[in-house]
Amino acid sequence: MHRRHKLVMAAFVTAGLAFFVAAGLIGNSGTDDVSVINNPAIDALIPNRGDEVLQQQQVGIDLAAEFRLVQLTISPDAACNFPVDVTSQTRHVEGLQQYIYAPREGLPVERLSADFNCAVATFEEIARPGNFEEIEWSFTVN
Repeated sequence: MHRRHKLVMAAFVTAGLAFFVAAGLIGNSGTDDVSVINNPAIDALIPNRGDEVLQQQQVGIDLAAEFRLVQLTISPDAACNFPVDVTSQTRHVEGLQQYIYAPREGLPVERLSADFNCAVATFEEIARPGNFEEIEWSFTVN
C-alpha cells in the first residue's frame, strides 16, 4: 500500500508541475512585437499587431506615464490607406495612460472593416512637446 500511495503522490506532483508549466506558457502568450518591447514609450497596442478581433473591438495604445497621444487614426486596410482620425473620440484612461477608441454608431468609425485594418498612433513625450514618434500596426477582423 505504501508503494501505491507514493506512486499516486508522485503522479499528482508531476501533474501539478505540468499545469504550472502550461499556465506559464499560456500566460506568456503576449506580444513578442520587437517594436513595442524595445520602445520605452509603449506599454501595449490594443489590439496587438496581427490579432484577429471582432468589428466592435476597441483600438488604442497604452503609453508609458511620461507620454501622451497626439493622434490616432484607423484605416480599413493593412497598408494604412484612407486613414480616419478618431483622436477626438478617443477615451483617455488617466493613471494608466491608455488611449482607447471604441467603434459605435454615430462615430467616424462605426465598426472596424472586415478583413484587414491598420491603426497609426502619434505620440510625444510630455516633457518634450513637439518631439513626435509614431507606430503603425495592423490586425484582422473576423
